[in-house]
Amino acid sequence: MGTQLRFSGVQPCPQTGRSALAKDALRIANQVDTDWHRPGTAEVWAPMGHHSDEALIHKPSYGAFYDTPLDTMLRNLARDTVIVTGTLTNYCCGTTARQAYERGYKVVVGSDVTATDDETRQEPELAVPRKGFALVLAAEEITNRLTAAAHAPDDGGRANIA
Repeated sequence: MGTQLRFSGVQPCPQTGRSALAKDALRIANQVDTDWHRPGTAEVWAPMGHHSDEALIHKPSYGAFYDTPLDTMLRNLARDTVIVTGTLTNYCCGTTARQAYERGYKVVVGSDVTATDDETRQEPELAVPRKGFALVLAAEEITNRLTAAAHAPDDGGRANIA
């Protein structure tokens, strides 16, 4: 018989910001409590160089669409395709790819320009979008398709590689 949990008036722990219930749930589930906490704001990696003509979106959660202006910006630019790169494939990249698909975008996930926190998880994580909702391509293939689209007859400024 499973353990029953009751959600009522759970307050976050002042030291960790996590609810006591969450900590108990980890203990009950026989998992290691890692004292995980939500990280602060990250900075753009300097060698990537943030240019003044680029939009910089601060995302408060795993997905780039949640509580950000990204969807509005892409629609105002008449874009229909989202290319997902970065880390972590099993968290941020996967969530962003799903959110893009749910909003009607064509989704491309870079197979060699994403990474997981555990190398053995990368291919299984890529198998999900590949099977369900995204085109999974290596960076070179993405670049080739973008280049071909740029040289194709005018498509209204939208480089559709999907």
